[in-house]
Amino acid sequence: MGAATAGRARVAAVMCGAIVLVAALATGLLVRGRREAGGLEVWEIPGKPGRYETNFSGLGTDVRLVACAEGKGEARRMMEAAVAPLRAVEDLMSTYDADSEISRLNRSGAEAAVELSEPTLAVLRKSVEMAELTGGAFDVTYAPLRALWRRAQEDGLPPAQDAVADALAAVGQDKLLFDGQRVSFAASGMEVDLGGIAKGYAIDQAAEAMMGAGVTAGLVDVGGDIRLIGVPEGKGLWRVQVRPVLGVPEDVILTLPACAVATSGDYARGFRVGEQWFSHIIDPRTGWPVEGVPSVTVVAPDAVTADALATALSVMSPDEGISLVDSLAGMECMILLRLGDGAVSRRLSLGFDRFLGAQ
Repeated sequence: MGAATAGRARVAAVMCGAIVLVAALATGLLVRGRREAGGLEVWEIPGKPGRYETNFSGLGTDVRLVACAEGKGEARRMMEAAVAPLRAVEDLMSTYDADSEISRLNRSGAEAAVELSEPTLAVLRKSVEMAELTGGAFDVTYAPLRALWRRAQEDGLPPAQDAVADALAAVGQDKLLFDGQRVSFAASGMEVDLGGIAKGYAIDQAAEAMMGAGVTAGLVDVGGDIRLIGVPEGKGLWRVQVRPVLGVPEDVILTLPACAVATSGDYARGFRVGEQWFSHIIDPRTGWPVEGVPSVTVVAPDAVTADALATALSVMSPDEGISLVDSLAGMECMILLRLGDGAVSRRLSLGFDRFLGAQ
């Protein structure tokens, strides 16, 4: 991977002592990797015999794969298995591709039901499940609000409250109608955006493909959201560094078993309207960007849940979010809150401390 452009936000993933920087800047829509005669370019991690990695662009961000293998050829074969699932999710669910299923649904769903593939249906159904679980804090039908705030950014003025109310009339997972393999919208002006969940689904599909190809220890990292496969031989746990946040001087390094970890927040992305800076995360219940939550990290059994839940916890109050996570088996979270003086405080779910033991 070439040198990162100055100013790119970064995520550090620390695997068995090797620090790898993963740029979280959108770089394209196609899965594009450096190729060599045998397929993806793969290299052994320096100082880590038997551990191989590759990286490439996909899903609008950077992808990094790691596999423990007996040789470079075997590692390449196992990691190549992840490419097709990643490409498939992008082709089906990208709103930047006019031919994707989600783009077709957004164009036609208010007029007629649109037949969708099983992967797209699975992500939409999971989205509804997460919306119900979080009381609407996660909602893929928020897309009209995203469009409203993009116009506000262009105009240099926040939207009027009546414009927010009009956009909210087209938001709500209850307006997403399922009929077998077909989906339609109950309100005109509706659109869906799977950006807060499709990446997690793609990570899980890629991880399953790698395991099917024989990977017993490795990882799939897409834009800093990670699915850990097995555990490194002789190490027992993975070490993952949470993306640094302004106001938190010390690094936060998690020691994790096989699981998924996702981080969301306004640390990397946002936009300016006039002289005011806003988070890119919009509360689908109020129509306004969230404030004061620079980072939420979720540990979960799978990446699709971690991805969606990290977004939802950025929207919910800290008490609501912690209470929800504490009620869910296999879930933990860390919520960073920005205080009035610019300092950052930390709230943890009941079991998150055990991931902070080895710093």
